[in-house]
Amino acid sequence: MKRIAMPARVWAAAGAAWLGLLGGVALPWLAAADELVIYSGRGERFTRPIVEAFEAATGIATQTLVGDSNQLLTRIEEEGERTQADVFLTNYAGLLDIARRRGLLQPYRSPAGERVPPEFHGPDDTWIAASARARVIVYNTDRVDPARLSSMLDLADPEWEGQLGITVSSNASFIGGLAAMIKQEGTERVRGFLEGIKRNAGNSVYPTHTPLVSAVARGEVAIGLINQYYYYRALAKNPALPLAIVYPDQETHGATVTVSGLAILRHAHNVPSARRFVDFVLSDAGQKLFAEVNYEFPVSPAVPAHPLLPQPGTVKFSPVSQALQVEAIDEAVALIKSVGLQ
Repeated sequence: MKRIAMPARVWAAAGAAWLGLLGGVALPWLAAADELVIYSGRGERFTRPIVEAFEAATGIATQTLVGDSNQLLTRIEEEGERTQADVFLTNYAGLLDIARRRGLLQPYRSPAGERVPPEFHGPDDTWIAASARARVIVYNTDRVDPARLSSMLDLADPEWEGQLGITVSSNASFIGGLAAMIKQEGTERVRGFLEGIKRNAGNSVYPTHTPLVSAVARGEVAIGLINQYYYYRALAKNPALPLAIVYPDQETHGATVTVSGLAILRHAHNVPSARRFVDFVLSDAGQKLFAEVNYEFPVSPAVPAHPLLPQPGTVKFSPVSQALQVEAIDEAVALIKSVGLQ
């Protein structure tokens, strides 16, 4: 897997087009005709195992640009027909549906996707989910009684002032989880939730989930809001960490789910290889990587979750339909801005 290096002038660009083309700036690299080009909104640690396994299984060379999902979506739209990207892999499938509505995707019905439940398919086969994740509360076992954390809304309780850590609000999982919460709880309760976590977190706002989990383990903060797999990855490296998680809202709608996904771009140049990549992600081999390496929930019923994760029927999750509330994304972003979260 080649990771595309970007020139400083592109990485330094400000605003919504931070990763997009600047006026008059040419593409800084050129893919070979037979290479598959992937724009990935997932971190390299999650992208690399899938891409390298695909290369080993198929012999197809790849180039991968890893960045923020929102910014990559902007880049794809600005590049238009000039894009070299064939596949868009994102940590929040709701962004893929935005891309569909903007005419940036082309349909593909993968044979491997036939066993994936319908709720994980985008309209007209324009995108498909790759994995599912739960929004959970991670806590320091030396500082917290988990009985105090039964609902996601508990994070906004004043008792946690100065003890909560969160990621930056531009994080796609944060926005996607918030969009689902709007459907679950209503706009005003979510506004109160955001005001509460802003107060409780103060300056304990982390760029990504990994440093947030580390901060909870150190006792820098007592609790944090994360995707569940960051907790399992941390324990895999050091089982002695004083960490545990709560899958919240078991008495109501269940733990909020977010969904990662992928799609073939409308202006893809290497469609055959792009289709083989989608097939691979949805195959047993691909789904096992999400389960066994990344500690995510497979979307294929044929592949079990990692033994450390909750097994079917042991934890209640919110409906997948709530995880893809694309129409609530703008409302979620507006609420974040109105509250003034970082």
